[in-house]
Amino acid sequence: MTSTSTMVGKSVQSNAQQRDAGGSLPRPIRSILRYNRPYWRAYVVAILLALIFVGIGLAMPVVLRLVVAAFQSNTMTFARLALFFITLLVMSLITGVARFFERTLIIGASRKCEYDLRNALFAHVQTLSRDFFNRTPTGEIMARATNDLNYVRMFLGPGIMGAIDMLRLPMALGVMIYMSPWLTLVSLVPLPLITLLVYLFISFMHRQSERVQAQYAVITARAQENLAGARVVQAYGIEEREAEAFHTECAKYLRENMKMASVMSLAWPMIGMTVALMILLVIWRGGVMVIDGHLALEDFTGFIVCMLMLVWPLAEFGWIMTLYQQGAVGMNRINEILAERPAIEDGPATRPEIDVAQGGLRFENVSFAYADRLVLDGIDFEVPAGKTIAIVGPTGSGKSSIAALVAREYNPTAGRILIDGENIESYPVRALRNALGYVPQDTFLFSASIRENLCFGHPDASVELMDAACDIAQFTETLGELPEGYDTLLGERGVNLSGGQKQRLAIARAVIRDPKILILDDALSSVDTHTEEAILTRLKGVMAARTSLIISHRISTIRHADLVIVIDGGRIVERGVHDELVGQGGLYARMYERQLLEKELEEA
Repeated sequence: MTSTSTMVGKSVQSNAQQRDAGGSLPRPIRSILRYNRPYWRAYVVAILLALIFVGIGLAMPVVLRLVVAAFQSNTMTFARLALFFITLLVMSLITGVARFFERTLIIGASRKCEYDLRNALFAHVQTLSRDFFNRTPTGEIMARATNDLNYVRMFLGPGIMGAIDMLRLPMALGVMIYMSPWLTLVSLVPLPLITLLVYLFISFMHRQSERVQAQYAVITARAQENLAGARVVQAYGIEEREAEAFHTECAKYLRENMKMASVMSLAWPMIGMTVALMILLVIWRGGVMVIDGHLALEDFTGFIVCMLMLVWPLAEFGWIMTLYQQGAVGMNRINEILAERPAIEDGPATRPEIDVAQGGLRFENVSFAYADRLVLDGIDFEVPAGKTIAIVGPTGSGKSSIAALVAREYNPTAGRILIDGENIESYPVRALRNALGYVPQDTFLFSASIRENLCFGHPDASVELMDAACDIAQFTETLGELPEGYDTLLGERGVNLSGGQKQRLAIARAVIRDPKILILDDALSSVDTHTEEAILTRLKGVMAARTSLIISHRISTIRHADLVIVIDGGRIVERGVHDELVGQGGLYARMYERQLLEKELEEA
């Protein structure tokens, strides 16, 4: 199995790093703010509520100062004490209510932003071309849509809430300066040490967050591949080997997380010790000032209470920075996906008003290279509307690439592809693909009902149309054997159907769409010859009304085509109808003779 970590390292990240270097990607905070824009009112109201409870909270030391002053002056009465008590109680209630609504607004806005960002990411991934999925493991995409997105949400919710709490720092300093400027200056002595610790902490956390989140993507990709390929793993009896490989990747993830946890475990006590040092300095120096008569006891008491209110924001600062770094790294990784542009999309040559009318197909000296490897070279043929062309050739000769070019999964490197006399790039991509009925070589079925899979391209299809499509694809008998007919649920990728059954359902799915161009890319390779003949017999009526492109290894599948082209090494080496090609004694004839011999041996 290809190393998942290597695939991840070479996929989206390398290209995205180059875009980051060029400055085309927005900064993470700017991106976050863009998605937060619809909910700015919630954040504004939350900040106003935070100002209320922070302001009231800082008024408490002032009230306590008055209480101590009253006791000092022997003017405290039961009525005044009750008034102070009620005042502090009301202030606490107002603070609690304001805090509740602040949390509700910010957490709600963060969840809504997460919802928008997840939908935007999924919708964007749906538009990306096949090239992107060829170089990006599915698990890597899943990691960014789940783990990275969760980090962004944590920053938008608890992170911003903690950042708003930091408002009490300047406000508390103002109250402290009012009570004792000199003692406030003493309390700031450890500030340079706190600044240095925070700087070192932030620098490490950014690098370590990138490593942790990248390794999580490796684990997700490997888990996804092994779960999807569980049958292969079990068939080869390598469960223990794959479990050990997964264990190795998990161990790397654990090590990276432990490094982060170690630094976080060190940073919090260090910041706490620095804050404790600040408190000790204040108590010592303030106590001396009270003894010397330079500071009133009530001012000293209020100052201590006010300073204690700074302990939590200062200790919380490291946690906020952790959330920020994780959210920033997560947003950058999400931006790498969002910055990907589809290789196939509508461009300046697109004419929105045109649609595929008849489906006549023409290749004009078309060449195609993939990953610097020439796949097709000078392909030239024409299929009039309503005719059938068959493409045959050895494995790896480029047959499926022709089908992929017609479906605009890729663009040709050179030459032109015309449909109804118009350049294929003139058609809107969606309009072009809506005109196709495509059965790819690798049949894919969704984990849904037979009905949903069958009507995937035609959601409003009637039962009569579904029955007709299943009859053409010889799927009716299989349908009758299923417990709930059309409502039978399929397992992942249609695992509870055989290869032939999946191919027949895929053919029915293409037929029910009533396409202008029908493409069958080795779509009958898993069915027996008897079923193949029955399907082809019924498909004749369907293919007579539309342009059909059939790719197959079996000569029996394509022998009745209006035109047969033989591909070898990316070039057309022969063309004609079946009888002509057999009489030429070339590659087609040799393939035909070999398949006849194989059939005789099977019958014998």
